[in-house]
Amino acid sequence: MFQHIAWERPQQWHLDLSSDKMTVLERGIAIGFFTALTALCAQFILYLPISPVPFTLQTFAVMATGVYLRRNDAFAAGSLYLVLGALGLPVFAGGGDYLFVEGALFYQGGYLLSFPIASALVAEGLDRSRKAGHADLKSQLICWTLAMIPVYVFGTMWLAYSLDWSMEAAFNAGTKPFLLWDAMKIVALALVTTKVWAYTPRDEEPSGE
Repeated sequence: MFQHIAWERPQQWHLDLSSDKMTVLERGIAIGFFTALTALCAQFILYLPISPVPFTLQTFAVMATGVYLRRNDAFAAGSLYLVLGALGLPVFAGGGDYLFVEGALFYQGGYLLSFPIASALVAEGLDRSRKAGHADLKSQLICWTLAMIPVYVFGTMWLAYSLDWSMEAAFNAGTKPFLLWDAMKIVALALVTTKVWAYTPRDEEPSGE
C-alpha cells in the first residue's frame, strides 16, 4: 500500500497523493488522515474578547488538505469532517461535538460548512500547477483567495443571523480579526508550495547526462 509514494522525498508527496496511481483504499485513507488533521488543528484555539469565534489552525488544515489532495478528495475530507461533528464526535474547536442546536445550525456553523468548498478550491489551484509541471503562483494565490471568500461570506451571514447582529457587527467580530491571520497562513503555504515543492516526478526529471 502507498508503494508508489516517494517517502524519502517530501517535496513530491503532493504529486503522489493526488496521482491516478492512488487506489480507492489509499484515497480513503488519505481523506481520513486529512479529516483527522483538521480535527486536531481545531483543538489549538485562542479566544479573544473582540470575537466569539476562536482563532484556530483549522483553516490551515483546510488549505493543507487542498494542497495535498485532488479536488474531489479534498472536498470529501471536508465533508467527512462535518459529518463526524454532526454525529457528535468532538472534532470542532475546543472539542466541540455538535453542529446543530435545537435543530438549527449553531452560530459558527457557516464557517464550518464552507470548509469542503474551500479545500476543493485550493486543490484546483494546485492541480493546475501539477498539470503545468511547475508552480503556478498566480493560479494558486487566486484559488487560495477565492477559497476564503465562502468562509467569510457564509460565516459572517450565519453569525449575523444566529446572533441577531447586523452584517457590519458580524463582519467586525467574526471576519475582520481573521483577515491578517489567514493571509499569513496563505503566505506560509505559498512559500512552501512554490519554493520547496517539486512539480516533476523524480522518475521524469532529466538525468543531467
